Amino acid sequence: MKTNSLKIIAAVVAGLFVLGTTVHAQGPLGAGAAHNVIVGKSITKVEAEKKYPPSKGGGYPTGERDPHDPSGVVASPYPPHQKFDCSKISHGGLVLDATANKVFVRP
Repeated sequence: MKTNSLKIIAAVVAGLFVLGTTVHAQGPLGAGAAHNVIVGKSITKVEAEKKYPPSKGGGYPTGERDPHDPSGVVASPYPPHQKFDCSKISHGGLVLDATANKVFVRP
C-alpha cells in the first residue's frame, strides 16, 4: 500500500514538474518576438539638429542590435534601452527615441 502511494505521488510530482517547465519555457502569455517593441520613427538630420542637438562629442550614439536577429529590432542606447522596430529605416538613418526624447543612429 505504501509503495503504491509513493509511486502515484512520484508520478504526479514528475508530471507537474514537466508541465510546469514546459509552460515556463514558453514565457508569459502573449509574449512574442514583437513584445515591447515600438515602431521606430525616422527623423531628418536637420530636424534632429534643431530639436535634439547632438552631444558635445559632435554626433549621435549608435543603437545596438542583436546580430542574430535579422528583423531590424534595435535597442536604444539611452536608458531604459527601449527596443524599436527599425526595419523601414535605412542603415545610418536617425531614429527618435520618444521615451528618452533623444536621437540615435540605426546601425
